[in-house]
Amino acid sequence: MTVVVPDRLPLELPPGNADALSELVRDVAGAAFHLTVLRGALAGPAACAAGWLGEDAVAATTQTAAVATLVGNAEAAVMTAMRRLSAHADRLHEARRQVAAWEREQEEDFAAAWGRLSRIEDLQAAQMTNAPELVSVVEELLGAEDSRRRRHAALLADVADDAEATACVLADCCGAVGGSGAPGDGGRVVTYLAARLPGWGDVELAGRGRALSEALLGDAMRPAERQALAESALVLAREPAFSTALVAGLGAEGVAALLAALSYDEVGARSAVARVLAAALGSATVTEDRDDPVRRVLTATYVHPGEDGPSEDIASGMAAVLAAVTPGRPGGLRLDTVADWGRQLLRRERAQGVVPGAGAVPRAADASAVDPVRLVVEALAAGGATGPAVALLGDRAAWDTLLARRWGDGGVVLAEVIRLGVTAPAQAGVVVVRAGLEALGTGLTDDGDPENWTVNKETAAAVSGALATGIAAHVSVATEVLVGADEDRRDEGSRDVLRGLAYLTLDRPAAVAVGQALGDWATARPLALDASSPAAPLPALAVPAGYLAVQEYAQRLAHSLRAFELEDVAEDRRLVWQGFSFVPTEFFGKAGDVLGVLDVVASRLLGTDGSWEIGADRGLRFDREDAADAALDRVVGPAGHAPAEVVDEIARQSRAAFDRVARALGKPEEPIPPDASLGEAIKDAVSGQALSRPRHGGGVP
Repeated sequence: MTVVVPDRLPLELPPGNADALSELVRDVAGAAFHLTVLRGALAGPAACAAGWLGEDAVAATTQTAAVATLVGNAEAAVMTAMRRLSAHADRLHEARRQVAAWEREQEEDFAAAWGRLSRIEDLQAAQMTNAPELVSVVEELLGAEDSRRRRHAALLADVADDAEATACVLADCCGAVGGSGAPGDGGRVVTYLAARLPGWGDVELAGRGRALSEALLGDAMRPAERQALAESALVLAREPAFSTALVAGLGAEGVAALLAALSYDEVGARSAVARVLAAALGSATVTEDRDDPVRRVLTATYVHPGEDGPSEDIASGMAAVLAAVTPGRPGGLRLDTVADWGRQLLRRERAQGVVPGAGAVPRAADASAVDPVRLVVEALAAGGATGPAVALLGDRAAWDTLLARRWGDGGVVLAEVIRLGVTAPAQAGVVVVRAGLEALGTGLTDDGDPENWTVNKETAAAVSGALATGIAAHVSVATEVLVGADEDRRDEGSRDVLRGLAYLTLDRPAAVAVGQALGDWATARPLALDASSPAAPLPALAVPAGYLAVQEYAQRLAHSLRAFELEDVAEDRRLVWQGFSFVPTEFFGKAGDVLGVLDVVASRLLGTDGSWEIGADRGLRFDREDAADAALDRVVGPAGHAPAEVVDEIARQSRAAFDRVARALGKPEEPIPPDASLGEAIKDAVSGQALSRPRHGGGVP
C-alpha cells in the first residue's frame, strides 16, 4: 500500500453577507429611532386633538390613538428585529473569523508536514515501503484535517440554526403590521393598515383598485402578466373600497372582456383572475343610486340569446368564476348575481338550443365541470336562500330549459333549489309555483304527442316532490285554477297550470301531499248550499272534485304518452331496418313476391315492421261519481245523516265541478296501433309487388 498525502479540506464560509447584514442592522436601528420619536409625539398634546370640537374631535382622537397603537407595536417589533439581526450579524462575523483562523491553521499544518517529509532521504522508497516516519506524518495530518472537518460542520450547522431562528423572529415581527413574513406580503400589510386607518386606507385601496382595472384591460397585457397581477391582488379583493373601485373601473364592458378571456385560460377555475373577479363582484359596495357603476355591472346582460361566439366565451368564463370561489361565501359572488347570470344563460340556451355547457372549454378544464347552469343551480342550492332561488325561478322562461335538461344527479340539486323558491313567503312563492306548473304543463296538448312536450321525464319526476311542497305552502295556485275552470274564466296559462298539476299527480306521494293540502283548504271553507248551484259550485266542493278530474286526466295522459313513445320506437326500428335490409325490387313475378314476403316475415319476427302494441290502460280511474261519493263522505260522513236535498245538491255540485275541470283539460288522444296480423301484412306485400310490376304488351290501357 502506498502512503499518499491528502488534499486540503475545503473550508467554505457560512452563507450570507455579514457586511450587508450589519448595514441592515444600522438601517433598522434608524427606523426604530424614528418610531420612538413618533410614539413620543403621539403621546403628547397631539393625542388630545387640541383645537378640534364635537364629533370631529372624537374622530380625530380615536384615529390618533389608533395610530399611536400601531406605532407602539411597530416600534416594539422593529426593536426586537434589530436585536435579533444584530445578534445574527455578530454570529456570522465570528463564524467567518473562525473559518479564516482554521484556514491559517490548515496552512501551517500542511507546511509543517511537507517540511518533515522533505527531510526523509529517499521519499519514494519510503512511500513504497510505508516507512514509519512517513506514515506518522500523514496520519497526523489526516487527524488534524478530520478535527477541522468536524469543527467546520458544527459551525455551519450552528450558523444555519441561528439564521432559521432569526427568520422566525422576523416573521413574528411582521405581524405588528399584519404581515406573515412571506414574499408578496405588501397587499396583506396594506389591508391590515387600511382596516385600522380608514381615513388613509380607503383612499389607498381605491387607488389600487383603479390601477388594477386599468392594468387588467391593457392591450399589451399577456395572460401570464394578467395572472401575476391578479395573484398579487387576491388579498385585497375582498376589501370593499378596493373591489368597488376595481368593479367601477372595469365597467360592464371590462367584466365581459375578462369573462371572455377566462374561457381560454388554461388554469380554468384556478385562475387568479377568476378568483379576483369573483371576490370583487361579491364584495363591491352597491348604493341606492340608479346610476351606481357597480349596480350597472352587476345587473348588466353579458350573455345574449341571439349571439354566438362572444356569448359562448363569456358563458365559459362565467363557469370559471362560479367555480373559483364558492358563491355566497366570503370571496365569492353574491347569490343574486348568480341567479341573474343563471337567467341569462337559460334564456340563451332556450333560444338557441345550445347543448348544456357548450362553449369554449379551457384546455386544462374538466368538460363535465364547466357547465355554468349546473354551477348556478349548485350554488343556489348550497346558499340555502329563498330570494336568489325566487329570482331564478320566478322567470317563467327559465323553467322551460331547466325542465328540458338532463342532470347528472337526476335533478336532485335542482329540486333543492325549487324547494327554496316555492317555499318563499307571500306572492314570491306563488309566482314560482305557478311558473313551475305552467312550464310542466306546456306542450301537453290534446293530441298528447310527446314531441310537443320538451320536459325531460326524469327531471319532472325529480322535481315533483318539491313542487308538491310548494302547492301545499301556496294552495291558492291550485284552488284558483280548479275553481275557475269554466270556459269563460279559463286562459291558456291556467290550462297549462291545470295540466302541470295533473302530471305532478303521477308521482303518487306528491299527489297525496297535494290532496291533503287541498282537502284541508276545502274543509275550512263555508258550505252555504243555498247560495250556490251546479253552474257555480261552492269552492269547498269544486276543489276536491276538480282535483279528482285532474288525477283522471293524468292517468289517461300517462297511457297516451307511453303509446306515443312505443310508436316512435317502432318507427325508428322500421327506418333502421329499411336502411340496412336488401329487398331486390328489380325482381318481378314470383321471385319478387317471394322476396317481398320473406322481407315482411323477417321484419315482423325482428320487430322492425313498425308495428307496436300497448295493451290495456291499467292506470287508476276516477269519475264524476267518485267525486260525488268523496264529497258526501267528507261533508255528510259515513252515516249519511243529512236531508236528502242536501245530499243531492252536494252530489250535483261535485259532479258538475268534476265535469268542468275535465272539459278544461280535455282528453288525451292515443295513436292507433297498426294491424298486427301477419297474414294481412303478407297479403299487402304481395299486392304491393303486383302493383309495382311494369305493364307489357303495348298500347295505353
